[in-house]
Amino acid sequence: MKRREFIFSSLSAAALLSPVLSSRRAHAQATTPPKRLFVWVCSAGYPDENAFFSNGQENNWQLGEILANCGAVKENMVVLDGVQIRDSGYNAAGANHARAPGKVVTAKDVIDDGGEGLPGGASIDQFVAQQRGLTALEVNITDVEGRSDESIRERPFATGANAFKVAIKPPSAAWDRMFGGFVPPQGDLGQRDTLIRRLTARRSLLDGLGRDLSRLRAELSGVEKLKLDVHEHSIRSAEQSVLRDLGNVPPPLTRCEPPVRPTNDFNIPHRIRAHFDVMHAAFACNRAQVGSMVWGGSGFGWRYDWLPNTNVADLHNDVHHQPVQQRELYIRCAKYDWQMLGEFVRRLRETPEGDGNMLDNTIVLGISHFGGHHDIRRLPAVLFGTAKGGLRTNRYLKFNTPIFNDTVLTSVARLMGVQVNGFGDDGACGPVPGLL
Repeated sequence: MKRREFIFSSLSAAALLSPVLSSRRAHAQATTPPKRLFVWVCSAGYPDENAFFSNGQENNWQLGEILANCGAVKENMVVLDGVQIRDSGYNAAGANHARAPGKVVTAKDVIDDGGEGLPGGASIDQFVAQQRGLTALEVNITDVEGRSDESIRERPFATGANAFKVAIKPPSAAWDRMFGGFVPPQGDLGQRDTLIRRLTARRSLLDGLGRDLSRLRAELSGVEKLKLDVHEHSIRSAEQSVLRDLGNVPPPLTRCEPPVRPTNDFNIPHRIRAHFDVMHAAFACNRAQVGSMVWGGSGFGWRYDWLPNTNVADLHNDVHHQPVQQRELYIRCAKYDWQMLGEFVRRLRETPEGDGNMLDNTIVLGISHFGGHHDIRRLPAVLFGTAKGGLRTNRYLKFNTPIFNDTVLTSVARLMGVQVNGFGDDGACGPVPGLL
């Protein structure tokens, strides 16, 4: 092997090392997973309190009937028993069907517009996005027949007073907003990642030159041989420095794999899967850090005919209005709703990210704006995730003196790094007692 060929090869090795050595700290900073928030709002409530809540102590409790299919993520949740919306402000005709969704994640009295009302302030998802400079995605799981997004019943999210944030219905439109024109990163391609894989396997860039390197060294003497030894030692030392520092560099962020663009299909199970797919990918690709989902709107009437032995003519009128007679059917449908949220939470937990998983860096708020039918007391409310250790999970917190939803929203803001003393109409309500 000619001397200049070896020099060229070794210089190429040094050139490969150079960007790694110069970018280690930048890489560590760039791969710090962001904090994320997901807010899920439904209106199902429960046929009776025992269907959702269960007796037990904070650290010794069981899932209620409606949450039974969320057992896989029980250790990742905190159930809040005793949350209610303030019985105040404008209430249009319709037995809280407008006021409840209008206040559940804003904690602000609805504005009287002569109709069903307007939002009194920002919802917690939009507030956090504004305060933290984050990108938000809002989606609506609904069917096409008989539903409108022009009412506060289907618009729980708002950027401020009298400013709805309309959630996207078609999954294809949500995909376009997040991934239209987006080119995902190339993952493991490139010289830099090839080098890291080699070093992790304890293989030197000079390993392939062993025989030629020995032959060249035998031809040299004196200063030239010393220069070769110094040069080889420098390259191997640089490699070992990189290898040691790899332990201080966090693993890469979640692999970014946008789903295939979904069809504009109003079939409910399809839309649920497609919207959750887009939301998960938007989080994984860091296209959005705040997500919101309205589940069916207030008074929705899905048939649930995709469930075994279920075909409801009108969920709201035939089931929710008859909680005693239709208790089993009521629970079956509400159980499916929470199961879908639980599966999304489980998917976050099973997706590696940094030195943990996506759920480690995400707070999920699941809440119904009704408790018993049309009632805004004792709402189903569950938090999932740890917010990077800020929330202790696998707990059941029961409040003998009811707390208002503004304390829940204040807690969410704090978990997301927004230090507020209150939220909504009470700027000093504080967080949920004993939660943080």
